[in-house]
Amino acid sequence: MLRPIAARAEPAACEPKLLLVFLRGGLDCVAAIPPFGDPELLTLREAQALVNEEGATETLKLDGFFALHPALAPLLSYFNAGELLIVPGTAIAGVERSHAVSEFALFGSDFDGLTGWPRLASLALGTEPWRIGPADRSIDLISDLAWGNPLLDLALLSPEQAQVGGSKCVEDPLAQRSLCQAARFTCAATRAAQALATEGGPRIATLELPGFDTHISQGVRLARALKALADGLVSFAEASGTAWNRTVVLVVTEFGRAVPFNADGGTDHGTASVTFLMGGAVAGGRVGNQWPGLAPSQLRGGTDLAATTDLRAIIKAVLIEHLRLPDRTVAKVFPSAAELPASIGLFRDAG
Repeated sequence: MLRPIAARAEPAACEPKLLLVFLRGGLDCVAAIPPFGDPELLTLREAQALVNEEGATETLKLDGFFALHPALAPLLSYFNAGELLIVPGTAIAGVERSHAVSEFALFGSDFDGLTGWPRLASLALGTEPWRIGPADRSIDLISDLAWGNPLLDLALLSPEQAQVGGSKCVEDPLAQRSLCQAARFTCAATRAAQALATEGGPRIATLELPGFDTHISQGVRLARALKALADGLVSFAEASGTAWNRTVVLVVTEFGRAVPFNADGGTDHGTASVTFLMGGAVAGGRVGNQWPGLAPSQLRGGTDLAATTDLRAIIKAVLIEHLRLPDRTVAKVFPSAAELPASIGLFRDAG
């Protein structure tokens, strides 16, 4: 059993740190970590499964069952080094497919709220959380409008794209917008790493990356969002210095996507997604958890990946076993997880 200790019992240089990354919109687990070992995958996703090409499957294979989406290739070296743990089949029990409801259940407030667990946990550790202003959350709406209406002049909706004004081409303006978003995320990730590595600085930092609510034309949109995530996480790791050894990066999303594609080449809101834990303090190099399965009898409601782990149990483990907050404090900081047992075996030195 983990013995709770005081929040400031360790020297400042050894204090555990946390970067929380919120993937806004709902990440498609089946696309992010294609389960090529599941015999139902190619039936459900056909060419969009991203495992038909032998090169991609072989190069990005994680084990005998899962691969990484090609856009997440920069994370493969961290997985091989034992610094990336992937947990599929995660969701918040009892919460349906509402962005707002799921976000509140996930954080105890909206993501930027002052009463959610990221800020309350920071205060319990004697600091304020490091955070940056809200990300540009219009990317999903703009993308849906543009991909759903190929003749739409995106420049009219997006002033920063004025240099391509008059163009009826959807691809270039969206690509440029995505590149700008990715650059902002990478810059913010670098700044977060520098803040967490500062002696006496914050212990928790939060970042947001939108672009995952892929109702229309998921393929290229998701690839861009995942590449932005991977590049940002690598920049964070490289900027962390020696603090990386005591750092956990927790990457969460509010829910998953339906397994079958819809008529617009996208995926609708679903149930379970995937959670990533990355960092020098993570017991990684594996895909953990029980795979829910893609057979019709295993899908929730016939369409959704089923949940096998409550995401709040993972968050609770981060708070107790990594940040070393006492159980009684966590019960106040994150009351919705009070009755859940914390997930075990996520960290190298949790005992």
